[in-house]
Amino acid sequence: MRILAVDDDEMILELLSASLGANGFSDLTTASSAREAATILTNSPEPFDCFLLDIQMPEIDGIELARAIRRSPSYQQSPIIMITAMSQKSYIDRAFAAGATDYVTKPFDPVELGTRIRLAARLVDQNNAIRDNASMVDGLRAQLERERFLDLNEAIGIKEVDGVIELQSLENYLLQLTRSGLFATSIFAFKIEGVENIYAASSPTDFRYLLTDVAEAISTALRSVERFVSYAGNGVFVCVAHGRTLLDLDTVVATANLIVDEMGLTNSRGMPIKCTLRVGSPVRVGLVRAGRGAVDALYVAIDNAEHDPTPAEPNAWGSSSSQFRMA
Repeated sequence: MRILAVDDDEMILELLSASLGANGFSDLTTASSAREAATILTNSPEPFDCFLLDIQMPEIDGIELARAIRRSPSYQQSPIIMITAMSQKSYIDRAFAAGATDYVTKPFDPVELGTRIRLAARLVDQNNAIRDNASMVDGLRAQLERERFLDLNEAIGIKEVDGVIELQSLENYLLQLTRSGLFATSIFAFKIEGVENIYAASSPTDFRYLLTDVAEAISTALRSVERFVSYAGNGVFVCVAHGRTLLDLDTVVATANLIVDEMGLTNSRGMPIKCTLRVGSPVRVGLVRAGRGAVDALYVAIDNAEHDPTPAEPNAWGSSSSQFRMA
């Protein structure tokens, strides 16, 4: 796995090289600035598989570099791990919003870093397999449309919707927040009613477009709060939101449904798609939840959306709960 590490501290780059080498990852290229990294990416004969980025760097910081990497078609799925001394929630939020896959704080534990890199390597292997399969079947798209290559339960990534990130990234985000304290955080999920019937009547392309539209409606309905949204499969969108103000989830889901109605959703044959959302009971995450407990809460919220017969009551949140260019 080809790795590019970017940090303006030469000692950190040396530590990364030694740590990664000890874990079996020796194909490491280093850069001391975002501009040097951009030059390396432009001139590299082969693409990189994974990025390790510091945040605080002169001129262009690591978050802007992550955003620039994500703009490149070659790196839209590549793991980006932020390795930084910045543990404040504002930096964590900005990093994941820019496309970070994971977040490690300095001073880092070489064992923990090795675990994170191995997870990233697994993601690279999965992405490579998907890309190889896509190239093999490029001439058979019509047949694949009929055979429904998109699994209903698949937690697919949805791109280019504000505040929407992949499910694994959302898990990593929650794990990172537990290190600095989850104060006014709530987790809840939306479910598309009758998604099995919609899926059965849709082509894979139509279903992906539907999920993107619904994700946009949910994100827009939650625009007044800090939030991240992920698609968890089976028509469920899970949300992590922050704020101490009163949030009426009945109003939120009504707003999201209104936005969906106004979109006038249709399939590729011009037939209308009736899509209605329901919301499950929220899970409050506070200081009492640490480590994997916050991730467990994520799946409790998903289960609530799957099985709650009625929408949740209003909820008050509190602490109890291939040319690469730099812009």
